[in-house]
Amino acid sequence: MSKKLSITRVAMAFLLLLGVSFGGALYYWYKNADVFGAAMTPAQQKPYFESKNFSDATFNNQLNTPLNQSFSLMISSLWDYMTAQNLAPKNNIEIIQTDSSLLANPLNKNQLLWYGHSTFLLQTANKTLLFDPIFSKIAAPHTSLGSPRYNDILPIEPSQLPTIDAVIISHDHYDHLDYPTIMQLDAKVKHYYVPLGVGQHLLHWGISKERISEMDWWQSNDLDDITLTLTPARHFSGRRLGNSKSTLWGGWMVEAPQQRFFFSGDSGYGPHFKEVGKRFGPIDMALLDSGQYNFRWDKVHMTPKQSVQAAKDLEAHILMPVHWGAFTLSLHPWDEPAAQTALIAKEQRQAFVIPRIGELMQLQDEPKARAPWWKNF
Repeated sequence: MSKKLSITRVAMAFLLLLGVSFGGALYYWYKNADVFGAAMTPAQQKPYFESKNFSDATFNNQLNTPLNQSFSLMISSLWDYMTAQNLAPKNNIEIIQTDSSLLANPLNKNQLLWYGHSTFLLQTANKTLLFDPIFSKIAAPHTSLGSPRYNDILPIEPSQLPTIDAVIISHDHYDHLDYPTIMQLDAKVKHYYVPLGVGQHLLHWGISKERISEMDWWQSNDLDDITLTLTPARHFSGRRLGNSKSTLWGGWMVEAPQQRFFFSGDSGYGPHFKEVGKRFGPIDMALLDSGQYNFRWDKVHMTPKQSVQAAKDLEAHILMPVHWGAFTLSLHPWDEPAAQTALIAKEQRQAFVIPRIGELMQLQDEPKARAPWWKNF
């Protein structure tokens, strides 16, 4: 055997060993990292067998909602992401930093603070509610698996937030249920309200069962003067390969003495908006999924045109587009949801608000005119 051939074989063996070691480490991380949450085994899902939305180990939409998760779709999407240009803002978004004293006491306040994407803090009926909090820089299970947040700083750091009466989660995708954020916040949180199955992730992360309320569609819970109702949405769930639809997803209706407030969660357009409007309308403000849409998944997210129609179905006085402004998770320009919502809402005579990230909105004063701030970045 020649010396050159011997060196080649050693090199190949070394590379093979390196690949096996890396693969083994990756597999161990995937199986054991807390960020993935509960495995959603049959035993963990047993409490949900009685839900009419659950069958054959999965939760289901009201309408047939095909979800293409094929390898070819993944490759074509990856190629588009690699070749697309001008999806994120050219410059870091300048946000408004909020004085923590303005949030310290929710007594008699009726205000909302948007963090970007679908994270917002609502103070009403003397309570502080935090929806779908994600304060991480990446909306993914690992920092190497996503694009960075558009703003370097947050409107207010988690450590400066007041006591949170309720964290309210729409579903378990990484851009809505963020493990590092939950761990940062937990000492401040009194209670969690989540769709069926999502509580298993919180239990896995060490949060006690007594602090978790899991809910099915149309179920309600009272939080003193506030009634929280989980409403249907047209979407899916899952934090691991192969467990799509293993937990429920939904929107949230918040009924308070001074505010009737709706948050769609992630949702494609469907008749459920008219049903929510019929049951709860007219609604003062609706925060609706209006970004991260794409023709490949057009049934599980709304375009701005669809979100304006959903606002009308809801009998919503004010529309606020969310699910944009923080992360690049689709292939449209980052500011398209704002620009298109403003254009279409004006054409349809639908009142709307698009606040700056970090702007503390006084809900009794809305809607009010704002400059199209997104054009500056």
